[in-house]
Order: sequence, then structure tokens, then C-alpha cells
Amino acid sequence: MVPVLKETLESLFIAVLSAILFTPVMINLLYKFNQVSDVKKSNIGGIKGDNNSLFMRIMRVGKTNGTPNMGGIMIWIIVPILAYFLLPMTPTLKAFLLGFILFGLWGLIDVVVFTNGAKNNERLRTLQESFEWRLIKVIIASGISIGVMYLLYKNNLFPNLSFFKVATITATPAIVVITGLLCQFAVYSAEISDGLDGLLVGMFQIITASMIVLLLIQGRYELIPLLGIILGVLIVDLYFNIPPARFWNGGPGAMPLGFSLFFVAIVTDNLIPYLLMSSVTWVIMLSSALQILSMKLFKKRIFKIAPLHHHFQAIGWPQHKITMRFWLFTAFFSIVGIYLGLI
Repeated sequence: MVPVLKETLESLFIAVLSAILFTPVMINLLYKFNQVSDVKKSNIGGIKGDNNSLFMRIMRVGKTNGTPNMGGIMIWIIVPILAYFLLPMTPTLKAFLLGFILFGLWGLIDVVVFTNGAKNNERLRTLQESFEWRLIKVIIASGISIGVMYLLYKNNLFPNLSFFKVATITATPAIVVITGLLCQFAVYSAEISDGLDGLLVGMFQIITASMIVLLLIQGRYELIPLLGIILGVLIVDLYFNIPPARFWNGGPGAMPLGFSLFFVAIVTDNLIPYLLMSSVTWVIMLSSALQILSMKLFKKRIFKIAPLHHHFQAIGWPQHKITMRFWLFTAFFSIVGIYLGLI
């Protein structure tokens, strides 16, 4: 345990230093190329005449417009580069890096083309909020996820999944597809949780640190240094992401993060602990899904605004109160996840 812990801490320190050097340069480049938030009034699919005025008010876009919204590039670039140079390039790590890079690339395209590229195009802005566009994103993410899971299966790296040592699911092509579909929901739950300053990064710091603790106790050492790299980058990310955020992460950071922890959970047979640790992000995703379906099918809202953290804003909670309480829930359920991982 001591050697792997030493290696993990060294990887974390290098990741922190790399992120410190990289981030100011990245922020300047995002400003230079105008990759910044510029939320404008647009229609919302599902209810005739409805628009995003409430969202604009609670997010104070008059002050926050102009904030770089692709800061997650630091995660997307630094993590795979350091993993390549610092860690043994095992088949498992190769599969991880493939999924990580592809999800970061898809997140980058989504932000550059369909968010920042749609600033002056009302039709594209409306499309972003539509059920159809969200469905397309799910299909693309599913394709990437299933592809990575199949790669694990093809190379005999996809484990049999055990549940409290009571039931075991044997790896089959059907299970691989189901797991891939579940993975894309993990990715989407992370992306949609990136809605308040420090919310996503703080939660994933807690989840990542908790997974490191669990794997150390279990003696599953292979991916712990990788998690150390991710945690190191997130430490610097949160420094710049606390209110008022110097940047927002967006798809290039949120999507690879969501993929990373799910991937580690599958490879190490810790799916149930992971689902507990990340449960807050899944609740956030569920709130958005219910809102979209309700508006699409019944033309009615369940929440004042979705996802859930924006609903709390709409009823008067300040951002820091929502963020810190979501951190606390994540910390508690991460402890529960560690406990279940030891049963």
C-alpha cells in the first residue's frame, strides 16, 4: 500500500503543478478566441411562448456573461498527457484514455459549435433546449460508451460484476451494451451538474478521493495513481472555479470526469459504491429528465426550473448554500459507498 500511495501522491503533486502553469495561459486564450458565455433570451421547447428569462435572472447573466465556458480543457488535456508519461501503459489505461479523449472531444465540439457558435443564432439556441437535441446527445454518448466497454470486453478486461457477494452478473455482449448505456448516463449526469460555481468540481473531488480510499483498502492499486492525477487537476480547477468563477468547465471537462469515475468503478467491480458516491449527480440528472418529459408530454413543469440546483436558486437559495449542501450530501453518500464497498 505504501509504494502505491507514494506514487499516487507524487502524481497528484505533478498534476497540481502542471495545472497551475497551464490554467492562466488557458484562460487568456479562451478570452482571446472569445470562447465565453453569452446567454441570450431564447424560447424553450415544450411550452408555447415559454423562454429562459427565469434562468437568465437567477444566473445573473448581466454579470456572468463573458466568463470563459470551456475551462474543462485543462482536465481534458492535462490528465491524459500526465497519465501517458507517468503511468504504465496497460490495456486498461489505453481503453480509459480512448474514452476520456473522445468524450472530451465531443464536449469540446458541443460547446464550440452548439453553444458559443450559436450566440447569434436563435434557432440553434432554441435547438439546444429541445428534447430532440438532448436525445441526439444521448445517442452520441451511448455510441462512445458502448465502444469503450466493448473494447474492454474484447480484451478480456470487462469483469464479472458482483453485488454484495450475493449475486454476480457474468460479462456478456448484452451486459456490455447495458453497461455502455449506463455509462453515458453517468457522463450526462456529470455534464448537467456543471451548473453552479464550484458545484461539479467540488463533488467530484469528494468522489475521486473517496474512490482512492476504497481502492486502497480493497488492494486494487492499478488505477489509484490515475485517480491521483485527476484529483490534482481538480484541486487547481476548484481554485479557479469557486465563486466568482474565473471559468466554467463545460463539456470538455464534465464529460471526461463523468466517464472516468464510472470506468474506474466498472473495471474495479465497484459499481454499487460508485452509484452511492455519485448519487447527487444522478438526482440532478433525473430532475432534468423529469422536467423535459413533463414539458414535452404534458406541457407542465415539475420544478420551477431544472436541473434541481436551479430550482433551489429560483426559490431563493444563494449559490453557495446550494453548492455546499450538495457537497455535504456527496460526502455523506461517499462514506456510505466506501462502507458498502467493504461488505
